[in-house]
Amino acid sequence: MSYNNMSGTVFLPGQLLPRLDIAVATILSGNLSTSDAAEVINIPRVSNATNNALITNVGGDANALVCESNLTFDGTTLNVNGVVSASAGLSASFLRGDGRYLTNVLADHVIAEGPAHSIQFHDSSDGDLTGSLNLTFQNNILSISAGLVLSRRSVNSTITASATDYYIGVDTSGGALSVRLPNAGGLSSGHTYVVKDEGGASNSNKITILASGSQTIDGENSIVLESSYASVQLYSNGNSKFHIF
Repeated sequence: MSYNNMSGTVFLPGQLLPRLDIAVATILSGNLSTSDAAEVINIPRVSNATNNALITNVGGDANALVCESNLTFDGTTLNVNGVVSASAGLSASFLRGDGRYLTNVLADHVIAEGPAHSIQFHDSSDGDLTGSLNLTFQNNILSISAGLVLSRRSVNSTITASATDYYIGVDTSGGALSVRLPNAGGLSSGHTYVVKDEGGASNSNKITILASGSQTIDGENSIVLESSYASVQLYSNGNSKFHIF
């Protein structure tokens, strides 16, 4: 028996029916339940199967699918290795992470610790923010129910005070010296300094406190501490002068 080869285009008939003259009434043979359909065309199929990876479409092609190894779900946990972008609200019972990349988080959405009006500060025990009853700010009043530590600078030579100084402890045992005040215009109104003869030698080696340029200290360009252990308290008007109080 001979066979002829057929060339050209074959159109699928409207129906596929079994031939009545063939005893086996089947059209397709083979075990399709165990076939991987590798040779079947126009059936979407992934070539990079990855455990628990979610499948996405590629380029809008209905027959092109890919496993996303950076997007997995094991039935309990969804893991995303990359960026999550949402155009609407994101709802979760809780979020994990240090929040370093969060932006536009309003203060009224943060749960404060401690009593009402307490100032929030870093808690060294667990790294959280916390508040204390001993440090509160209410109705423009700062209340401190604890010890207070202010900046102290010890000097034994002529210096220019800085904006971070508060107490300036002076020792003139080695000779007289000057404490020069910074430009009052570069300080806030009410900025305060305390200059103290800590060495007790200003009766013989005087401490001269000089205002900047033509600025004044209670109308004078300079004042002098000339008795042992003398001190003076000064505050700036934030413009051009200092006052003694």
